[in-house]
Amino acid sequence: MAKKSRATTSRTGRRASASRTPEVREGAELIVVAKASAGLRVRRGGSEVASLGGANVRGLTNTLSDGARFVPLFGSEDRVMARAAVVAAEAGRGGPDLSVFYKVEAPTARLSSLARQLMQDDTVEAAYVKPAAEPPILNDIPPDMNDAPPVTPDFVASQVYLGTAPAGIEALWAHTRPGGIGTGVRIVDVEGAWRFSHEDLMQVQGGVVGGTQSSDIGWRNHGTAVIGVFGGDQNAFGITGIAPNANTRAISIFGPGQGSAKAIHDAADLLSAGDIILIELHRPGPRFNFANRDDQLGYIAVEWWEDDWAAIRYASNKGVIVVEAAGNGAENLDDGLYNVRPAGFPASWSNPFNRSNRDSGAILVGAGAPPPGTHGRDHGPDRSRLAFSNFGASIDVQGWGREVTTCGYGNLQGGANEDLWYTDSFSGTSSSSPVVVGAVACVQGNRRAQGQPVYTPAQIRTKLRSTGSTQNDAPGRPATQRIGNRPNLKQLIGVVKPLKEIGKDIIKDKELKAEKIEVKEKNEKLEVKEKNEKIETKDKIEIKEQNKDIQKDIAKEIEKQPLEKRPDKNILEKQIDKRLEKQVEGGFGGGGGIPQGGELEARLGALEAAVMQLTHFISGQLRPDLSQGALTGEEDVSSMQQQLDMQGAVAKLEKENRER
Repeated sequence: MAKKSRATTSRTGRRASASRTPEVREGAELIVVAKASAGLRVRRGGSEVASLGGANVRGLTNTLSDGARFVPLFGSEDRVMARAAVVAAEAGRGGPDLSVFYKVEAPTARLSSLARQLMQDDTVEAAYVKPAAEPPILNDIPPDMNDAPPVTPDFVASQVYLGTAPAGIEALWAHTRPGGIGTGVRIVDVEGAWRFSHEDLMQVQGGVVGGTQSSDIGWRNHGTAVIGVFGGDQNAFGITGIAPNANTRAISIFGPGQGSAKAIHDAADLLSAGDIILIELHRPGPRFNFANRDDQLGYIAVEWWEDDWAAIRYASNKGVIVVEAAGNGAENLDDGLYNVRPAGFPASWSNPFNRSNRDSGAILVGAGAPPPGTHGRDHGPDRSRLAFSNFGASIDVQGWGREVTTCGYGNLQGGANEDLWYTDSFSGTSSSSPVVVGAVACVQGNRRAQGQPVYTPAQIRTKLRSTGSTQNDAPGRPATQRIGNRPNLKQLIGVVKPLKEIGKDIIKDKELKAEKIEVKEKNEKLEVKEKNEKIETKDKIEIKEQNKDIQKDIAKEIEKQPLEKRPDKNILEKQIDKRLEKQVEGGFGGGGGIPQGGELEARLGALEAAVMQLTHFISGQLRPDLSQGALTGEEDVSSMQQQLDMQGAVAKLEKENRER
C-alpha cells in the first residue's frame, strides 16, 4: 500500500523550537500583494511585468529573472476586476481587490529569500510564505485488510450524529421534511483528493472540477470520508449522508497555478447564493513562528492569511455559505498573539479572528466530544470541547470531532478495494466541519422546497450560533472555551409553511376578520335599533300619560267655564293630540339613534319645550287672557301650578334617561 502522507500520520507531540527558522516544506506558497497604485499587469506567462501606473518595475523583473514566475493568483487582472465589479453590484457592497494578488512559482527552497527581496520593491505591499496546507484530521487510521463481505452492511445505526438531539443533529427528522435531504443545494469541497468511485458516493456527485488530485492515500481517504459525512448515498447499505441529495463536487489545492485561495475563489464562481463551500484545511500559525511541526499544536484556520481571507470574503459577498475548519491547534484564538501583524503581511491586515476588525463571513467550526460510550469509547462529556480543538469567540458552531462513521480509511470495513472502505472513527475538525455542512444543506434545501428565500451567510451563521444543543464543560475545558453549540435541525428548520399556504392562511384570516367585523356591526345595529325602539316606546308612553293628566286638567278647566264660553271638548282634544304627536316626532322622536352626550341634553330640552308649548296652547284655548301673560288671583296660581307639574314631569324623564 502507498505510503501515508505526513499530514495524516500520528503526531508525536514533539514541539518545534519557536526560535528556529521555519522549515519551508513542499506545498508552501509565496504570495505577493501588489500596491494598487502600481497597476501591475503580467505578460508572457508570468516572466514579464508591466505597470499601468507608470511604476518602475525593473527591480521586480530582475528578481524574477532567475526562473521564477509571477502569476496572477485569481486570474487575469482585468477579468478579475470586471468580475469583482459584478459581484459587488449584486451584493450592494464592495469587496477586496483580488487583482493585486500574485503567486510566485519557484523552487520551494527559494521562496523565503524571494519574499525578502520582493518586500524591498516599491510596487509590492506584502510578500509572505504560507506553510503547506494540511487536512485537519487528528490521526491516521490503519485499514482492516480482511476481505470485505459480499454485500456491505447498513451502518446507519452507527451514525449516531444523524439521530435525535442532543446526541444527534436531527438529520433523520430533516429527511422527512420537503427538501430536507439537501435538494437543490450545491456543495464544493476544497482540499486535496477524493475517491468518487466509492460505492456509497455514486448518486449525486459531480467529481473533481478543479486542480489536480494528490496521489497521496492520506489525502484521498480524507476527502472520501468528508464527502461521505454530508453526501453519502441514501440506500440500503453502508452509510447515509446528512444531505444525500445535495450535489457534491471538489476542487483540489494542488496543480499548476493552484493553491488554497485560488481553489476557494474558483469554487465560489461555480456556485450561487445559498450554496456551500467547505474548506477542509489548516496551517501552522504564529504560535511557533509558522514552523511546520510533527504535531498540530498551533495550527489555525486558513483565513488568517490575506489571500485566503480575500477569497472567502469574495464568496460570502456572492451569498455563498463558507464553512471552514477552525483547526486542531488547541489554540485560544482570542489570545493577544493574534492581534500582532506578522512580518510580510500587508499594512492593512488585521486579526480576522476578531470580527470587530474584519469579517470574512465564514462559519468557523470547532470539534466537540460525542456522547460517552459511542463505539465503546469515552472522550469526555457530550458536546464538550475536545482538547485539540481551537476555541474562541469567533468559533460559531461545533460538530462531532470523534467517532464519525463514514466512507474511507477501511478500519470499519476494509479489504483490497478502497471503494468498499468505511470507518467509524473519523476525527478532528475534519469530521466536525462536514457535519455542519450537512446541516446547512438540509436547511437551505428545505427553504428552497418551501419557496422561501435561502439564508444568507450572515443569517445562517446567526441561526447556528443562537440555536442547537449547548456546549458542555469538561475537566480543564470549560464551556467558556467556546466552540459553540451542536446543530439541531428541528430548531434550524422549524415548521416552515410554503409561501402558497401562508398566502392562503392570510386570505382566510382576512376573510374571517372581515366576517367577524360585519357580524359585529350587524349586532351593534340591531342593539341600537332595539334600544331606540325601547326608548321611543317608553317616551311615547310617558307622553301619553302626561297627555291624560293634561286632559284631566283641561276637563276641570272646561267645567269651571260658563257654558257659553266652553270650547268644544272633542275638537280641543284632537288639536292637543296632533300637537303632541308632532312634537314627539319632530322634536326628539325622529333622530333614529341612541342619544349620547350633548344629543341627550338636546332631546330633553326639546321635550321640555314641547310640554311648555302645549301648556301655552291649552291656556290660550281656555283662557285667552292667560296667553297675554295677564294672570291674576286664583287663576294665576292654577296656571302656575300646572306649569310646575309639567316641569316636574320633564325632570323625572331627564333623570330616567340619564340612568339609562
